[in-house]
Amino acid sequence: MSLPRLSSKNPAFHHGEIALQKTLGIDKEIGERTNGFIRSYMPEQHRQFFTSSPFTVLALVDDEGYPVAMPIWGEDNLIESPSPTQLRFHLPDEVLNMIQNALNLDMMAGSKIGIVGIEYATRRRNRLNGTISHAADGNLSVLVDQSFGNCPQYIHKRNTAKKRWLAIDGQSKNNSSDNVNLITTMTDTINARARLIIESAETFFIASRHSSLSLEANEGLDVSHRGGKAGFINVKGNTITFPDFSGNKFFNTLGNILLDPRVGILFWDNETGDLLFVKAKAKVESTDSKAAMFKGAERFVSLSVISVTHIAGIYPYSHEITDMSPYALQTGDWK
Repeated sequence: MSLPRLSSKNPAFHHGEIALQKTLGIDKEIGERTNGFIRSYMPEQHRQFFTSSPFTVLALVDDEGYPVAMPIWGEDNLIESPSPTQLRFHLPDEVLNMIQNALNLDMMAGSKIGIVGIEYATRRRNRLNGTISHAADGNLSVLVDQSFGNCPQYIHKRNTAKKRWLAIDGQSKNNSSDNVNLITTMTDTINARARLIIESAETFFIASRHSSLSLEANEGLDVSHRGGKAGFINVKGNTITFPDFSGNKFFNTLGNILLDPRVGILFWDNETGDLLFVKAKAKVESTDSKAAMFKGAERFVSLSVISVTHIAGIYPYSHEITDMSPYALQTGDWK
């Protein structure tokens, strides 16, 4: 596919995103519709949204350049917003250990970062792509490159509860910042445990990247939510396939994949607090006979898995579904 360069009329999107918009003939419409919607600052409601959340999901790159989607959590002061252009994170020891040691992620000043916050009880979702301005001792400051809201279509309403006990070092211990020794397993194939988590998931997060990660606001990292019915993700050998449903047509994830196939997928287990990080190379495929099984599917994404990192019992929240998304209920499964 020939990729058009950015025009001054549509600076919010890079040429991968615009190329996909052009295939549907909606690039001008999207440019007009998003004028003033994708901002270089956070409106007040977004600032309040992020700072009131006990957890959120970040995208950072690892030492091989793969974007990784990872949850963060902490105390009441986890996230602050000193100004409309800045978020400040205060990360506990177990989160910092996961970032630096288990996942080897780049959290240096000047590096790009993607952020998605979700309020499951209301199905609200806001996104932020930015640049790290300061990082030291678990304190992370982020300057806004792009800030925008997202539709709640495939988000399930959930009751978020903090777990009282976590399995750390093979023992059941009270959840605290002292529990920093991680039980981490890495494989280059999808084993039986990983397959069970993936195929039973109703939600996952996908991190993607622009090929350059330049100083441009639209050339950074992105992390996005995906939802459906349990069984909407297929695992065959070392390949994961999932349908891409009709959304806001920004193509933030798919536009990145068009330029750089490296992605990171995040799954969690409500019962155990286990986290599963999948590194893969992604390919966008057109719909075929499978599309009839998934109402609203406009294409499919296949992932060739590079590695799977399993961290046991670290995630302190469970997110039990209280109300399935009506859109997700129509999406079908691979059975």
